[in-house]
Amino acid sequence: MMMRAQNINPIAHPEMQKKMKAMSAKYCHTKPKKGYTLECLTTESGTKYQRIKKENAVSSGKVIYYTHGGCYISGLTYNYRDFCAPFCDLAEGVEIILLDYTLMPDSGYPTQLNEALDLWDELTVKRKIDPKNIIIGGDSSGGNLALALILKLKDTEREQPNSIFLLSPWTDMTASGESYVKNYQRDVEIGDRNGAFEGHTKRKLLNSYLYDYIGINDRTDPYISPAFADYSGFPPMLLFAGEDEMLLDDTLTVYEKAKNAGVNVKLETQPKTFHFYVTLKNFITGRLK
Repeated sequence: MMMRAQNINPIAHPEMQKKMKAMSAKYCHTKPKKGYTLECLTTESGTKYQRIKKENAVSSGKVIYYTHGGCYISGLTYNYRDFCAPFCDLAEGVEIILLDYTLMPDSGYPTQLNEALDLWDELTVKRKIDPKNIIIGGDSSGGNLALALILKLKDTEREQPNSIFLLSPWTDMTASGESYVKNYQRDVEIGDRNGAFEGHTKRKLLNSYLYDYIGINDRTDPYISPAFADYSGFPPMLLFAGEDEMLLDDTLTVYEKAKNAGVNVKLETQPKTFHFYVTLKNFITGRLK
């Protein structure tokens, strides 16, 4: 069960950064979900990750490689493992690989992207797993990182994974979508029901701790804001977004650009739902089969 969503609007709740870090530390225990095994591992380059398998299962070489959300502030808490563990039921011997990337403020871009690529090489080069047997997934900032990883694989002429699924991905660090304005009072996690997303509010949001990951880099860099990427040559994609979330257009932009680039892409949105709503229902497993 995922932890209950909290409003992390940095304007209305400037104290939430400390609370996010504290909550993350509290829930980053490594007790496995019942019926599954858990290993905490590290690559030779120092990238941390976790591997989940069903108890007594023999690995088949099929992998779900997942990058978690949390604004690059919150860590790999148990709720992500509990959410991802049922993906093992997609096929016999499927294992889940969870990237445990470095958090802010210890390090920002491009550290997390380098770690994601390092773990990809750990799987495909060291362990010799066929990229076509790997599905990449991610939510929110993890969706941002998953897209950046795919773009990096493309740009470095590495083989692409089988497919990718994204849950309310954070793709536009310029916050330029109309949904930021339209849904500001509706979004229970990032918005403010008593506020309005006007020029001053937008500037304060973009200069808040939520965007510290960017550092001094260009917000429109496709590795930072995948909404500005070229999607030609991307693998099949499955996208989810809530119609009441501010980041709705972050997903819709990626969908339209991928579709126009000839990518096999599918989109599911749900009315009156919020950021990362899929954690509350079993939306994913049946669609990945």
